[in-house]
Amino acid sequence: MPIHAHEVTVALLLRGLHNLKTLLDKGEAYAAQHKLDPRELVGARLAADMYDLGGQAHWAAEGARLAGARLVGTLTSPVAAEPTTFAALHQEIDATVAYLGALDRDEVEAGLERPITLDHRGGSTSMDGSHYVLQMVLPSFFFHTTTAYAILRHKGVPLTKGDFMGALG
Repeated sequence: MPIHAHEVTVALLLRGLHNLKTLLDKGEAYAAQHKLDPRELVGARLAADMYDLGGQAHWAAEGARLAGARLVGTLTSPVAAEPTTFAALHQEIDATVAYLGALDRDEVEAGLERPITLDHRGGSTSMDGSHYVLQMVLPSFFFHTTTAYAILRHKGVPLTKGDFMGALG
């Protein structure tokens, strides 16, 4: 049975975003239990030159939103605002989940053949949608979600691989 574009893009991103929300819920509960200012966790980072937890969660959600938009041929620009509260992070993730959930499966499938051009500081890069998904979207998404997980673990939140992976099946 072949794998369809929707399964390796939208469905995978949705699952990852739901799992990210679980990580954030556990981080927020940990802050409350240990009487920490939640902003301390949202602002935590692994290294000074990396995004903090809020930035990592933001770019996971924003990258997923941009991927969906680019695959269906919608012109959109990145939103650079980075939430500073757990509530704002949940709101952003929920908005991205709603957006991705409304995408047409056939349009996503057609997006694998569509040329996608990414503008960046050094110019622009063009590739077809399948290369975009495999070389940009998925590695970037998992970088940001994994780093969010690592930040929370580093700050003492008792997370497991199961929390990151979510329910299987």
